[in-house]
Amino acid sequence: MSCSSQLPSGIIEYICSEYEIILASTSPRRYQILHDTMGVTDLKTMVSTFKEDLDKENYSSDPIGYVHDTSWHKAQSIIEILTDCENQNPNESVRPKLIICADTIIIDRAGKIYEKPKTKEVQMKYLMKFCYEDDEPVSVVTAVTLIKWYSKKNFELIPFRDETKVFFDNKIPLKTLQQYVESGDGLEVGGGFKIQGQGALLIEKIEGDYYNVVGLPLNKTFKALYAEANLP
Repeated sequence: MSCSSQLPSGIIEYICSEYEIILASTSPRRYQILHDTMGVTDLKTMVSTFKEDLDKENYSSDPIGYVHDTSWHKAQSIIEILTDCENQNPNESVRPKLIICADTIIIDRAGKIYEKPKTKEVQMKYLMKFCYEDDEPVSVVTAVTLIKWYSKKNFELIPFRDETKVFFDNKIPLKTLQQYVESGDGLEVGGGFKIQGQGALLIEKIEGDYYNVVGLPLNKTFKALYAEANLP
C-alpha cells in the first residue's frame, strides 16, 4: 500500500500499513479531505444502504440527535455488508479496517435543519435568511461513526462529532447572492452553499474547523484514526 502524508511524517503511513482505510460515502468532498489533504492515497470507498429517511419531526428538540443517529445507522448498514461478505467467504483473510461513516447538517439558532435545496428559489430563500434575516450564525454539525473492524465478532464503533459556526455577511450585495444562486453552485449541498467555492464570498468568518463545513472534520477525524491505530 502506498500512502503519503500531508500531515506529520510517518503517522499516516503507519496507519495505512496497519489498517485498510475506507470512506463509507460517495461525497467527493469527503474523499478529497481524506485523500488529498490527509494523504490517505490508497483510500477505498463503500456505499451505505441506509436510506437516510429518519423522521425529522422526532428530532425537533434535538437536531444533533438526528445527525448522530443518521451517521450511526449508516455505520450499521456497513456492518451488515461486511458481515454478509464474511459469511460468504468465511476462510478469506482480510486486513483490519478503519471505516469512516459521516453525516452533516446545517441548523439555525432555532434548531431548524436545512436540507439540500431542490430549487434555486428555495436556495435563495435560505441564503436571504442566513445573510439578512438572522443575526446569529448557522451551525454546521458533522457526526462521524468510526468502525474499527477485525471481524463480525470483533469490531467497535467510535462516535464523535464537530460543530463549526458560520457567520454570513449581512452587508453582502443582494446581486452577489443572486449571481451565486444562478451559478447553480450549492444546490446539491445542505443549506445551499459551499464554503470551498464562490459561496465563501457570502461568509464573513467561521469559528471552528473549516473542513467540517466542507463535509468532514479533519482534525478530529485524524485524531480518531490516530487513537484507534495503536501507534507504538
